[in-house]
Amino acid sequence: MNETTSPYSASDVPWPTSEHRARVPETSMLPGKGKVSPAMVGLLNHAVQGTHDTIDRLADRVEPAARQLGESVSAAEGAMHEKTDQLRETRDEWVESMRSAVRSNTLASIAAAVAPGAVIAHITRWRSHSALLS
Repeated sequence: MNETTSPYSASDVPWPTSEHRARVPETSMLPGKGKVSPAMVGLLNHAVQGTHDTIDRLADRVEPAARQLGESVSAAEGAMHEKTDQLRETRDEWVESMRSAVRSNTLASIAAAVAPGAVIAHITRWRSHSALLS
């Protein structure tokens, strides 16, 4: 079975911190021809800082759930691979058991294979004969 695994686990995802914050533009970087008042720059700085703080709080709350989800998915994947391997072993045991039974009882195995074919052929001929008589 083809195994497709992600090269990254949930713990490899970098979570944003205060180090990832964008720089707040100075008044010289703001669009427009005129000077921007210091009060407006302060308001903009406050809004940007508040947004960063809100995103950091949300990321801190989501991180444990995302890690737990990743661990649960990894555990389910492992269990699924283990069950798949068990089913393959069971299939191989059954196939080998059937081979052994056919080898030890060749004539009975051939009769068991021919009997259903003969019954199906008889039913088919009977139906086609009945259809001709109708």
